[in-house]
Amino acid sequence: METMTEGKTIDMEQSAAGRQPVVQIRKVSKYFGKRKVVSDLTMTTYAGEVFGFLGPNGAGKTTTIKMLVGLIGIDEGSIAVCGQDVTRHFEKAMANVGAIVENPEMYKYMTGMQNLMQYARMRKGVTRERIDQVVELVGLSKRIHEKVSKYSLGMRQRLGVAQALLHHPKVLVLDEPTNGLDPAGIRNLRDILKNLAHEEGICVLVSSHLMSEMQLMCDRVGILVNGQLIQVTSVEEMVEGMQQKAPRYRYHVQDAQRAAALLEQEPQCTVELTDGEHLEVQLEGEEIQTRLGQLNRKLMETGVVLFTVAPTESQRLEDAFIELTKGDTQIG
Repeated sequence: METMTEGKTIDMEQSAAGRQPVVQIRKVSKYFGKRKVVSDLTMTTYAGEVFGFLGPNGAGKTTTIKMLVGLIGIDEGSIAVCGQDVTRHFEKAMANVGAIVENPEMYKYMTGMQNLMQYARMRKGVTRERIDQVVELVGLSKRIHEKVSKYSLGMRQRLGVAQALLHHPKVLVLDEPTNGLDPAGIRNLRDILKNLAHEEGICVLVSSHLMSEMQLMCDRVGILVNGQLIQVTSVEEMVEGMQQKAPRYRYHVQDAQRAAALLEQEPQCTVELTDGEHLEVQLEGEEIQTRLGQLNRKLMETGVVLFTVAPTESQRLEDAFIELTKGDTQIG
């Protein structure tokens, strides 16, 4: 996990594991006029991982990505890709980058294969064998000779990923790649990106507002709020940490309204009534199991019929994100 100390990011288990750093962002800031939209951002991403940028609208995700791929300048600090500084050695840095910022642009009157061959002419060393390889990687082999005008949005997105992969990049950067996709398209793209990272060793860097998809897709996430990186952690650690902080339990009782009225009297106990027979209880503080037994005994001693009580399903990334950014989501 990476922790923040006086504005600096400290890499821990990733560097210890000997993984190759791919993107290194050091004390990067960006201004739009007098407004500072990215502030002293420091982080590292590694080969073989899917890294997700999370944050409210306006938090600085897209701005950071645009600085990384050279679409806008860096006002302070530095970004390096595979050791090449993006500002001083732009072409060498971008030789290691494949990116889709916003929607992939394609010639719709041409086939998918013709689009890839056209793009390949702009990159040195892209062979027909490599084109066929990336088409297979993104699952378009059966449709690659059809016109792009006949492609679904999900297919166009996968063709965009194929295009970005033609020159063997070390990092694939995707800004909101699941926008507009249906559930099947999201799942297909998610599987492709995880395979590229875990099987091909590419560093995949994505931003998204779909928390549930980021939870399923990413190995680590960085939380951006008001242009500042407040945490970098694995998805599992983030969710587990929030669960340990405030576990939730689902009650099935005969009279949920009466049970809720009784439990709301207890300290450090938050009650949410879901229907006439069910409620969810969140407990904070110490000795959670002991307190849970006391709550159950109180309900039964006061005549509430208790059918079942069980922990809720694992807290979603969305819940943990909202808790982490509480009070800081109004960006403007």
